[in-house]
Amino acid sequence: MKKVCCSTAAGALVALAVLASCASAPASSAASGPQAAPQQSAREAAIEAARPIRTAPAVRPDWIDIVPKSGTELSFVGASLRFATDAQARNNAQEDGRRQLVDYYGTLMANKAREYTATAGISGEVFSPQIAAQQLNERIAQNVAQALGAAQFYTEVYLDSANREAYQVYVLMEIARSRVAQVIDDYGREQAADYAKRAAAEQDAARKQQLEKTAEFFGGNLSGALDL
Repeated sequence: MKKVCCSTAAGALVALAVLASCASAPASSAASGPQAAPQQSAREAAIEAARPIRTAPAVRPDWIDIVPKSGTELSFVGASLRFATDAQARNNAQEDGRRQLVDYYGTLMANKAREYTATAGISGEVFSPQIAAQQLNERIAQNVAQALGAAQFYTEVYLDSANREAYQVYVLMEIARSRVAQVIDDYGREQAADYAKRAAAEQDAARKQQLEKTAEFFGGNLSGALDL
């Protein structure tokens, strides 16, 4: 009997320990009901906001990241800001493409002219690379940029902070290299004639030589010099 009593007492102590442990443990999910979903981090929210709700076409085209190269066509990819309508975004994207065309050849002109003046020893007073770049920018903007045509569009639709749709558009724009080359070479011939005329009238021998060298720069294959 004594042995049985000890066993009973030990069992009671174990039962009490188990009850105490259960009382101190946190309530299970089943007892407390459904748990609240973990809050989205700021980073996760930003990533989610950067994702479009739909695109057209469904697959992002390769030309957005890798601009096509061709021996006959020049290509530029314009990107818009976000607008309330697809039409506004398309117009903005095309404006960006035209700006890139103008800026591209203006920058090339400035760089090539600086290299040439440094090599040929032409002073900035005789030939200003920056002015030449600005003049070419204007010529291309007037005679070429508007002819840069839209070949393909890619549209992304987002939701703004007010849950309204916002459109962002990418456009692949193309123009024949020959058309751009003609405008650049026409500009070059005009400049060459002007510098040759000034050189012929110049009395100072050193300045005359610099004017002649400048005429040579413009009178050669200017579009080729600009890597067209």
